[in-house]
Amino acid sequence: MKRSEAVPANFYTDIYNLYNEEIPVKTERLVYPVDLTCSLKDLNAITEKLRVSKAEAIREAIKHYAEYARGLEVITYREVSKKQARKEIERYLKGKDRVWTDEISDALRIDSGLVNDVLLELWKGGWVEPK
Repeated sequence: MKRSEAVPANFYTDIYNLYNEEIPVKTERLVYPVDLTCSLKDLNAITEKLRVSKAEAIREAIKHYAEYARGLEVITYREVSKKQARKEIERYLKGKDRVWTDEISDALRIDSGLVNDVLLELWKGGWVEPK
């Protein structure tokens, strides 16, 4: 890689700061020793197909993964009784034509297993219809 094509000196620091929410600090170079033995075959395939260096492939993978991680949402389920879950699910379903189990689970923050159990009861009682 030519000197003019080198990655900006603060690239690695910016990645680190992205995850640690710190103010970027100017540094010459930040290097992480990483054992790629188990990934070498995949890394070689990537570099051959994309015609980039191994270092560039790794940098691009970090950028890709950082974008992916920004879009992730972690849902923490609440501890609720089956009776309470049923009330909340019935209220949630009112006025809706079609709802997926995971949508109910995410919206109400109730474990999908419990949502399925309640929906089965509601189906047996004629309250909902599976599609």
